[in-house]
Amino acid sequence: MTMPFDRRRSLAYGLGILWIFDALLKVQPDMFHSLLIVNVLGPAATNSQPPWLFHLMMNGARLWIHLGFVSNILNFLIEVIIGILILKGPDSTWGRLGLWISLVWGMIVWVGAEGLGGLVTGSPSIIQGSPGSIPFYAIAAILLLIHKDWWTEEHIYQAARYGLAILWFIAFIWEVLPSSGAWTANGLAAQFGDITMNGNEPTFLQMAINAMVMSSQLHPVLDNGIYSAILLILSLISFFRPKSRWTAVITGAWMIFLWAIPQAFGTLLSGTGTDPGMILPFGLLFWTLLGSQFPFMHSRQAESERAS
Repeated sequence: MTMPFDRRRSLAYGLGILWIFDALLKVQPDMFHSLLIVNVLGPAATNSQPPWLFHLMMNGARLWIHLGFVSNILNFLIEVIIGILILKGPDSTWGRLGLWISLVWGMIVWVGAEGLGGLVTGSPSIIQGSPGSIPFYAIAAILLLIHKDWWTEEHIYQAARYGLAILWFIAFIWEVLPSSGAWTANGLAAQFGDITMNGNEPTFLQMAINAMVMSSQLHPVLDNGIYSAILLILSLISFFRPKSRWTAVITGAWMIFLWAIPQAFGTLLSGTGTDPGMILPFGLLFWTLLGSQFPFMHSRQAESERAS
């Protein structure tokens, strides 16, 4: 039985809106001067990147500075066009063109601005936002480019089930490896402080981040043990109980925590946030692919059908 089209359409609408939202972030007032380089591009490039990637990102930053405000305008136009095209729908010629452009542009952004999401730094961490937002945009685009006949309940359910389990297990491995430094006071504290230490976060948010940094410095083994256990539990329940209400609740609570504290809402409140971070595209995928699988969604759908 073919999956209802509205789920696929919802993913397309959500992805298009995310790209337009990203475009609007590029024309914030603070994006038109050096704060973008200081708060975003500079830290991403200098965060233990290998020399080849460091030089590539620095050259990109120099080009951005050289072009001045034109960089922001071009970035805005590219991303708003991508979003508008995707909103045309994944079965239209224009919509598919937008999806392909999003994959190419996303790769440029992932390498040049996100530094491959920290994957080659030697200590990637989902707490800090690895693998970045672009892989989730790309997964959404690829799923929409697949012919709609492939979108059966069984196919997409299994893809989401295995994808989530693998993602959480890889994140678990990142967190427990000694080379990550997460078992040390400075290493774990850096996972909470690196993203925001050069930002301009609101006081209430900076206080919460500072509290987590202090806790990490005082109890690194205990704190990282808790984070690692959560990641392992998420991997197991995503694989064995993907339809459970608790899978949705625990996953949602964990992602909200990551987005709010260590990732500071994708630095959206700093004035130089370039995108909402990995959480919103991840949440879009999670909801559109697995949302209707949860028992409480079945009951709501049945009630809606009876009411109509």
